[in-house]
Amino acid sequence: MTKRSKQKNRDCINIHDVYANALKLTKPTSSEAETATNEKANAVKNEEGTSGPKDKIKLYLWYFNQCDSKRCTGKKLVRAGLVSELAIGKRFTGIVLSPLAKTVFSKEDTELVRTKGLAVIDCSWNKIGETPIQSLQARNTRLLPFLVAANPTHFGRPYELSCVEALASALYIANFREDSRNILSQFNWGETFIEVNREALELYSEKGHTSEDIMQLQGQYLEQAKSNLEDRKLMMDLDYQSISENID
Repeated sequence: MTKRSKQKNRDCINIHDVYANALKLTKPTSSEAETATNEKANAVKNEEGTSGPKDKIKLYLWYFNQCDSKRCTGKKLVRAGLVSELAIGKRFTGIVLSPLAKTVFSKEDTELVRTKGLAVIDCSWNKIGETPIQSLQARNTRLLPFLVAANPTHFGRPYELSCVEALASALYIANFREDSRNILSQFNWGETFIEVNREALELYSEKGHTSEDIMQLQGQYLEQAKSNLEDRKLMMDLDYQSISENID
């Protein structure tokens, strides 16, 4: 590789590069994964011990039949009895996760999720423009903040979450973490979603009290992620330069 091409590659940093590289750098080793599993098990026990038994959050979806139902994460949750399917014309008064929403989901929505439930719109990301989302009988629509998909179809893509990832994200941010892990456990890659997004999810769930808070935290998180990637690229270039000088 020439010095000119190296310089060009170093200058071309975008948000997709940030996460494509971050995913590689954050992949846990077997020992790290075992430690994380033990810590999560203890955390769940502590939560159960302090809060006592509680009802599971009611989950729903509208299904627009735009994907293979056998591979659809939303449909799998319906078959497992974890999510209820709503008729397209059915009115819903809980929180609805929608790609067309104007307000970002935050901890401010926790009580409505607890009392009225949480719903997701099951449609193809490639057909959002032709899906009659605005015709749904829902007024409390929310947009999720920056997160990265871990499902096999859209792995590594920002925002393009599957139904289970969307529901699990909102539950996690609202501190219904047992419910979040419960639905993700239906998929062999489910825990990977938490691992990939753990830093962002923790940030949103701890400090994202309002939609405005979430937007500010999202901006800070992306700036930090970009800065970290630039630092890593610089260190890699320095190491390469040192090796080249020794060879010369």
